[in-house]
Amino acid sequence: MDLLLQLLLEALLLGTFYAFLSLGFSLTWGVLNILNLAYGSLVVLGSYLAYSLFNAVGVDPIVSLPISFAVGFGLGLLLQASFVNRVIKLEPFMVLILTFGLDILISHTLNYFFKADIRSIDVPYAEGSLVVGNLIVSKVKLLVFILSLLFTFLLFVFLKFTWTGRAIRAVALDVEGARLVGISPERVFALTMGIGTGIAFLSGNLYGILQGFTPFDGGFLTVKAFLVSVLGGLGRVESALLGGLFLGTMEIFVSFYAGESWKLFASLVLMILVLIFRPRGLMGGKYYGEA
Repeated sequence: MDLLLQLLLEALLLGTFYAFLSLGFSLTWGVLNILNLAYGSLVVLGSYLAYSLFNAVGVDPIVSLPISFAVGFGLGLLLQASFVNRVIKLEPFMVLILTFGLDILISHTLNYFFKADIRSIDVPYAEGSLVVGNLIVSKVKLLVFILSLLFTFLLFVFLKFTWTGRAIRAVALDVEGARLVGISPERVFALTMGIGTGIAFLSGNLYGILQGFTPFDGGFLTVKAFLVSVLGGLGRVESALLGGLFLGTMEIFVSFYAGESWKLFASLVLMILVLIFRPRGLMGGKYYGEA
């Protein structure tokens, strides 16, 4: 029983991080209808920003979270204005090519400046573990869990209860209908890209605290975000949370009982089954903004 509880605890900690990691990817996919293949590299870029601020200036990665979001938000607006707007009305394949090229550009630029060495953000307060009864909780995993849950809740409140959040959901449901009631879809697209990229940078801070990273981790992280979005569905923030917990639970149990090398295979099989039997995901609506 203690082993089962320990595994479930690890699944909860990992799954919550996966859920928050995927929110930016899911948001831009649901609202702009684009698959951002560079999303994982944007997360890694956030990790290197937090790493640089911590090692060069001494800014704690928790303190630098607002800086990371602001930089990510600005970069998202720049990407939307410079690149995405030019291809968003074209065939989806063109967007895939663009974001794939951006992914290569970011990863190789990071490799040029930082090399392929594994980096990490070693904060002393996240070292060690807590013992609760017969359960062992890693301090760094607990910290990432709390922050991931907090940011996920804040995004939920923003989308559900603010005028801007409702405007984003309205555009996701019906672009022309939103335009008729005075909402500018173009502004919403830019804002969504900014928020999505800002979330990617926040995830990068947490990822850098959680484990070591290299310039080429982007593809792995994009796959995680895609899997969570497919599993949970694009309907609501709760969908991402459910998808993240589902994926985290499966990975923890498969890794423990079958080995680390089997978890990606199991994830892909699970995704295929969901697409066959529940193509909108476990909780997803037809559109991102659908309640």
